[in-house]
Amino acid sequence: MSFLLDKERIRKFDLLRLVYFLTFLFSFALTEIGRYIYRPYIYENNINDFGIADSMGNLGGIAVQIFFGLSILNPGRKKGKYLIGFFTVGYIVYEFLQPYLPKGTFDWKDIYGTVLGAAFSLLVFLIIHALRKTKK
Repeated sequence: MSFLLDKERIRKFDLLRLVYFLTFLFSFALTEIGRYIYRPYIYENNINDFGIADSMGNLGGIAVQIFFGLSILNPGRKKGKYLIGFFTVGYIVYEFLQPYLPKGTFDWKDIYGTVLGAAFSLLVFLIIHALRKTKK
């Protein structure tokens, strides 16, 4: 697991770790708003949102997981990208295993939600690092 962990950075508290943690909290809040406000509204009004409401758990959940992991492990840029890939692949593998798990169902919309959420998370991650680089 050393490709994801850096023993020196994991002990270090810095502004980057704080930004990751605040992004995690913001992602969590948006995901819960999506689940408990957006999704019921879409379903009650029969609005076609191209499956966003259906995949809200994966779409937002992957961002929550990524930024929580980043805030805990505090990796550098390269290891951060590996971590994002690790979580994304994990979510996709888990979705393919769903039919074999109790009460699990496979849904392509969850795969799309995971990929979109991970791409958005990667974009936010790169923006954070670009802003950090310009401030130095």
